[in-house]
Amino acid sequence: MGLALAAQFKNVQKVGGSVSLQRTQELTKQVQKLEQENEALETQIREYEKRISEFESAAQNEGQSNKLIYEELERIRMLAGLVDMEGPGVVVTVNVKHVSEWGEDAIIQNVRYDDLLKLVNELNAAGAEAIAVNNERIIATTEIRNAGDYIVINTNRYSAPFEIKAVGNPETLEAALKLLGGVADDLGAYLHINIRREENIRIPKYNGTLQYKFAQPLQENKS
Repeated sequence: MGLALAAQFKNVQKVGGSVSLQRTQELTKQVQKLEQENEALETQIREYEKRISEFESAAQNEGQSNKLIYEELERIRMLAGLVDMEGPGVVVTVNVKHVSEWGEDAIIQNVRYDDLLKLVNELNAAGAEAIAVNNERIIATTEIRNAGDYIVINTNRYSAPFEIKAVGNPETLEAALKLLGGVADDLGAYLHINIRREENIRIPKYNGTLQYKFAQPLQENKS
């Protein structure tokens, strides 16, 4: 019986090693594929930035009509989150709270994706003109969601602490967040929330790519 158990144990080890190797190869292929996709996207970004620069140069070198086109282009880029922004506003730091239980340090609750969404939504409702979370520019296509022990923002993974920057009227933004019974008051029960005003906040542009494969502008006169 002892010899039989030993033989069976060796067989299990062999099977486990084979499965582990196969999984490693699969993960390696996935990493290589993601690296290739990332390189392709970076190339696209450089091409788009070059084209935008060419359009801007052409617009600036023409008359008043092109000047208006250039100004409109800048306004659209600002709205789309494709340019760096700066101005007064607030900075919100979100971190976990630690408590001592039975002589050991413990976390009350980790930061959840919906905690960040509540803060971002409140800032938008209060008139924030540009928002970034951990220097990830928040635009229309930005996702904020859980991924295991991390929170994914613009496909990048982060964990606490989180820093939310918002450009807008500092007094209005701060008042909206600090409203009694509001978002910060509610989250403060299990998270450490710090809100401060700043005279000049810098918010980076969105560094990803914007592509539309299925959506297209509506052509009302199309028969």
